[in-house]
Formats: sequence, structure tokens, C-alpha cells
Amino acid sequence: MKASIALKVVVVYLIIVVGSLGLAGILTNRAIQNYVISVTRASLIADGGQVIRQFEGYGRAYTTQKRGASGSAQTPLTVAAQSVQREYIVVDPSGTILWNTFAPDDFPLLSHVRDVVIQALHGATATGLYPATDPVFEFVAIPFTYNEQVPFSLVRPGMPRQLTLPYGSETIEKNTKVVALFTRISDLQRITSQIWMAVAQGLLIASLITAIVGVILARRLMRPAATIKQAILRVRERDFTDIPVIRTGDEWEDFATAFAEMVRSLQAFDDGQKHFLQNASHELKTPLMAIRGYAEGLRDGVFEPSESFRILDIIAQESVRLKSLVDELIYLSKLETLEAVYTFVPYDLALLVYTTIERVHPIAKERGVHILPDVPDEPVYALVDRDKVVQALLNLMANAVRHARRQVFVRLTHGNPVRIIVEDDGDGFQGDDEVHVFERFFHGAKGETGLGLPIAKAIIEKHRGQVTAERASVGARFVISLPPL
Repeated sequence: MKASIALKVVVVYLIIVVGSLGLAGILTNRAIQNYVISVTRASLIADGGQVIRQFEGYGRAYTTQKRGASGSAQTPLTVAAQSVQREYIVVDPSGTILWNTFAPDDFPLLSHVRDVVIQALHGATATGLYPATDPVFEFVAIPFTYNEQVPFSLVRPGMPRQLTLPYGSETIEKNTKVVALFTRISDLQRITSQIWMAVAQGLLIASLITAIVGVILARRLMRPAATIKQAILRVRERDFTDIPVIRTGDEWEDFATAFAEMVRSLQAFDDGQKHFLQNASHELKTPLMAIRGYAEGLRDGVFEPSESFRILDIIAQESVRLKSLVDELIYLSKLETLEAVYTFVPYDLALLVYTTIERVHPIAKERGVHILPDVPDEPVYALVDRDKVVQALLNLMANAVRHARRQVFVRLTHGNPVRIIVEDDGDGFQGDDEVHVFERFFHGAKGETGLGLPIAKAIIEKHRGQVTAERASVGARFVISLPPL
């Protein structure tokens, strides 16, 4: 089952969003827990300071006014703007419980409170979970020094008055007291859950908004794909009109531009094939009609017997012309389609120029045209198929000789690219002939088959070069550009 790119983009986008939000949720929940615990401990420490001051105040009041202390009211503890109950116990180094606010139901949980007191008696504020094995409370144990005798004890009924501490703990400092404050973990979990629910609601709303925005963006992102798809379907039906123009400023615009260029190339190729078929049929039909006409004339006795040899000579000439045309068409087709017909080797282009001049010299001499080479003394190497490049140069020089009055100039230059320039002193191009000279079957008044220049162009382009035609000060100029070795 096929799935659209837009759907895949949305699915991947949602997976990333959900995964990111899930990870963010886990990290946020952990951060909330740490925050609640740290805030709770700080609040317990601050509240412990108040208990200490209250304890000392009751002691002073008892000793100066000789009246009993009335105890401390249990006030709520504020954590993250939430009220939680806290309980505390005050113990001296001998293990005597001086003060406590524990409810009777929690007395069994104090069986290990001695461990908390011992941690604080060793000199620093202790924090952690209590009991260690199955935590119920978050605790803070704060040591403090109270030098006056404490002749009172506010212990709830049923609370043990003495803790069994290790021997020697009372010698640490007889005036040291420890206040241990406790708050229930269940209350902290409730606060954590409330904060997390608020955060989760925000994450859920953000997820929904993100998902909606993602779907909208995915649809907008893939909208050019639908436009290009419709254009491709039209091109498949050989309809090269209505090419889409996309202005998105991204890869879609580059893709649409490349697609438009491809369509224009296909249209040009299609038009070229149509023109080629029309020109080929015309060029092949001319000698065939001549051969057929003269052959039927001989068969039907239209010509005199004395004319038979002349007619047969015409038929032979047209047959040769037809074969030459067909051979060049086949050769051009091979040049353009078969890579195997090329064998590239490093070769000195100066030698190729001189070889070509030698081959075209008989034609030039017959027409009274001088070929003037301008070739550097040092070698000019390029990666070429020797025979193919000679054929291309031969076609260009033969064309120049046919149109020249007296001279053809051939110049080879160093550089990147390497250039071979063929220039004649003839009449030059007429009209816009230089635009069409490389089209198949296009030839001027002195042309032959109209395939020589297209063959030269096909050969040079297979060498990753180019050949151009331009007007010279006198005559026409052809320039071959090849990458150097």
C-alpha cells in the first residue's frame, strides 16, 4: 500500500514531537520531584529554626517566670504554595525526648528515629528519607546548642520519653539538642502530581497545537509536489505546455526550475526529431525519385538508346549519393548513442591538426585555397579519440575550404579550455545561418548532405567540449573548445 510523502512527513513529525514531549515529560517530572524535595527540605530547615527559637523561648519563660510551658501548636508547612502537615521531635544527647508533635498513630514509625538523631549529633544538618527501608517521611534533623537546663518536657501521651542511643553519644556535647522535622512523602507526591498535571496540560495543549501546525505545514510543503505531478502526467502525453512556475525559495523551486528546463529540452528534442524526419524524408526522397524516374524511363523506352549510358551514370551517381547519406545518418546515430565507439587516449592536438590538413589538402588545392596553420611548437595534449577528432576537424576544414575565396586559417591555442579555430575568408553567414548550421540537413548554397557539421558537433560534445559558429571580420569562424589533459 502506497503512502504519500505528506503522510510520511506528518507521521515522522508526530513521532518526533511525541518522542520529544515524552522525554520532556520524563525530565520535567524528575525536575518537579527534585524541586519539591529541595523546597521541602529548605522549608523544613527554616521551620526548624522557628521551632528552635520557640523551644528556647519556652525555656527562658519557664526558668524566669517559674511556669510550665504550654506546648507548641502544630502549624502547616508551605511547599510550592501548598500546605502540608509537618511533625517534629526534640531530643537531647542522652536520648530524652523533650518535645514532640507526633500523632499517636505515627508512634510506631519512630522506632528508628535514633538513626536520624545520631546523624545530626555528629555535627551537621541531616536530610533524607525515613525510614530508610520503606520511606514514609522526608526528614530534616538540625543540631543546636541550648545551655540552660530544660526542666520541662512536652511529650504527647503514649509517646516514649527516652530513646536508646549508642553509648557515648551524650558526651559529644551535653548541651546539644536535635530537632528532627518530618513531612509525609504522600503529601509531597500529591504536590508533585498537582504540579505535573498542570505541566502535562500545557504539554498536551502544546502537542495539539504542534500537531495541527505540523499537518498544515506538511500540506503546504507538499502542495508543489501535486502541481509537478500533474505537469509530469501532461508531459507523458507529449503536452509540453503549461509548465508550472513555483516560487517557494527552497528545493521545490530548484526542482521545478530543473523540471521546466527538462521539459524545454524534451520539447526541443521532440521538435528536432520531427524536423529531422521531415528533412531526412526529403533528402532521401530526392535521389530515390531520380533513380526511380530514370529507371522507369529506360524501362518504358522514354529515352533514346544512345542516352542509356548517360542515364545509367546518373542513376549510379544518385545511388552513391543515397548510400553516402544513409552511411552518414548511421554514423551520426552511432556517435550520439554508443559510448563504445569512442576510445580516449592522451594525444597531441598539434599532430591532429597537421594530419587533418594533409587529408583536406587535395580538396583545397583543387579549389585554389591555401590552408595556413598557426600551431605552437610545444605539444598541446588532450584526452581524445584520435580518429573521431580528425573526422570532426576534417568536416570543419572541408566546409571552410568550400566557402573560402583564397585562404583558410587554422589556429591551435593553449589554455583551459584548449581551442582549435577554423576560419575562412569567404562570404560568411547569411541571415541567422550561424544559429542553424549544426542542425541536421541544414546546408547553404555550397553544402552537400547537411550532416557534416552535426557529426562534428556530436563528436566534440562526446569529448566534454563544445563547438560554436560565429561571424568573423571576413568570412565565418568555427571554434572547438576541449578540456586540457
